[in-house]
Amino acid sequence: MRKKRLKGAYFFIVFFLLFASAILFIPVPMFPGDTLLQMTNLGTLEHAFILSALVNALVYGLIAWAVFAFAMRRIENAPHKEPVKRHKRRE
Repeated sequence: MRKKRLKGAYFFIVFFLLFASAILFIPVPMFPGDTLLQMTNLGTLEHAFILSALVNALVYGLIAWAVFAFAMRRIENAPHKEPVKRHKRRE
């Protein structure tokens, strides 16, 4: 059980860093980070794009983690088929 949680944590960290670096290198206003900054009047800060990138990375990392966890649960609970018996070829 612990290994499953670690896989999910690693997956989240990788996608968090991926999204954060992508949003920092390509500063395009994206939902929900930009919207949250505008609603809270934090969009006027000098480094608001960093806060927006972190919020976006957190949200999209959590979404990616949730999809990963759902897919892993479906794969683990799938009914397993019997292995196909193969006959040895005679030469």
